[in-house]
Amino acid sequence: MKKNSLILLFILLMQLTAHAQNQETTKEFWPEIDIWLRLAKNWRFSIFIPVSKNIETAYREGNIVYQADFAFGNTKRPIIQRMLDENRMLAMKSMLIRGGYLTARSLGDKGETYSENMVFSEFHLRTPIKGNYLLSHRLRSEARWIGDDNELSGRFRYRFMFEREFDIKSVSVVPYFNAETYYDNRFDTFNRFRLIGGTSVSLSHRFAVEGNFTYQYDSKSTVAKLYAVNLILHIFFETEGSKNKSKIN
Repeated sequence: MKKNSLILLFILLMQLTAHAQNQETTKEFWPEIDIWLRLAKNWRFSIFIPVSKNIETAYREGNIVYQADFAFGNTKRPIIQRMLDENRMLAMKSMLIRGGYLTARSLGDKGETYSENMVFSEFHLRTPIKGNYLLSHRLRSEARWIGDDNELSGRFRYRFMFEREFDIKSVSVVPYFNAETYYDNRFDTFNRFRLIGGTSVSLSHRFAVEGNFTYQYDSKSTVAKLYAVNLILHIFFETEGSKNKSKIN
């Protein structure tokens, strides 16, 4: 599994390098608030509110994402940790399915420049590897309605991620790296590749902060290269019925 993932990473890096001669770039800042609600031991609901701002032009887009997920399955090697999007120490499940809805608009012009509605589904496979690292694979499919034409299009994405948790005086620190490729049926090709490196820090059982740096190449965009800094505030809640069931004794 690990060897195959490294081969995929090498292929992605080679593809990015092959397109590096295109010097059109843009720089963006992505602030975001993610709200997580644990409904039961294996069920969660979440709302993401990200905003993107072009640093050079001040153009902005806003998104709201609603999603629910269900985790199941046991790993061969039990791994108990807080990880990127968990609000307490849990035995990690090996698989997760997620479904959701996204709405996006350009800000300041009532969505006249850009608008999108999307329904998506995801499958996650999480595998512990030596050294207390976690390797995650994510497959995501998207049905999208973009702009005034509102024509249906589809996009498929594959992402793999390495992460590891460090406990420093009761604070959870999770550095991670991931790579993702996008297939868009509007162009009938893999047009977008993204690399992200960052760290999540759990400040308490209620709050975590995350920062990362993104490099993106898109062969079909008017600006092929994108560099972005992403800052996220995670806020965690849980129902009374999920508290005792989700704790590890």
